[in-house]
Amino acid sequence: MVDMPVYADDDYDDDDMGDFSPQKVRQELIEYLLRRYGSLQARDIARALGCQVKVVRQSLRQLEQFGKVEKTRLGKNYVWHPIKEKTTNFMYL
Repeated sequence: MVDMPVYADDDYDDDDMGDFSPQKVRQELIEYLLRRYGSLQARDIARALGCQVKVVRQSLRQLEQFGKVEKTRLGKNYVWHPIKEKTTNFMYL
């Protein structure tokens, strides 16, 4: 049997995994999809991520509370899109 090499990163705590929780990863993927493809419905995002629509809606509501996405009514449904960040760091106006 071959011994596996010891890496410096091997001694991490389970507390370090807080940044990679499924909820956090899902929210980042949703933000990426909205920035990449523009406006999407929750069911389209759920289909792309392979999860349930109610889970995606919950994540979208949390992102809305954080000010990262917003929804617009389109017929009977809502369409979600990213909030464009205002940049005021221009050298020349």
